[in-house]
Amino acid sequence: MILPLGPVYAHGDEAHDPATNAAASSEPSQEATGMSGMQSASGQSAEAGHGSDGHDDASGGHESASEGDFVTVLKKLHPATIHFPIALFLLAALAELFVMAGRGAAAEPAVRVLIYGGAGGAVVAALFGWIHTGLWFGGDTVMHLHRWNGMLIAALGLALAALAYRPRKDRVLLRTGLFAMAALILLQGFLGGELAHGPDHLGLSWI
Repeated sequence: MILPLGPVYAHGDEAHDPATNAAASSEPSQEATGMSGMQSASGQSAEAGHGSDGHDDASGGHESASEGDFVTVLKKLHPATIHFPIALFLLAALAELFVMAGRGAAAEPAVRVLIYGGAGGAVVAALFGWIHTGLWFGGDTVMHLHRWNGMLIAALGLALAALAYRPRKDRVLLRTGLFAMAALILLQGFLGGELAHGPDHLGLSWI
């Protein structure tokens, strides 16, 4: 049996022209390319804007961190400043003992210089003590004693510096104040140790 052969018709309105199909298929790809280019450009601009903001934020954070580090360093300098008045005043008291014993009359000018240096160091140590805590008046009994004993040491140091300016006239008063200063400094060292290392830092609870 012979089947009749005839033209094959397209289903529906579907076009079979290769040129038409190529043009139709290229349009979505061009649109996708355009959309991706717009997204890339907008992404780059957004990243540029974000990068600028991030740089500004980073710069601001760096400045704030620098200021914070500087203040932190200042607060930590108090323990470093206390050694000078301790050493100078104790050495001045020891030198004055030699003067009193008649074996160190030539040490009188050295005592005066040591008192000047101790007075200046005491003022600096007291100043950095307030920087360390800030304008704060709280704390326990040990903290209060340490704070105000430090202020007393600074004030007495200035008074001793004034007395040392004319040592011959006020030598007895100078010696009294100098030995009182040595006692106050020893007490201040003990109180500072209590604050830094805790109660009974010397292990004297057995006494």
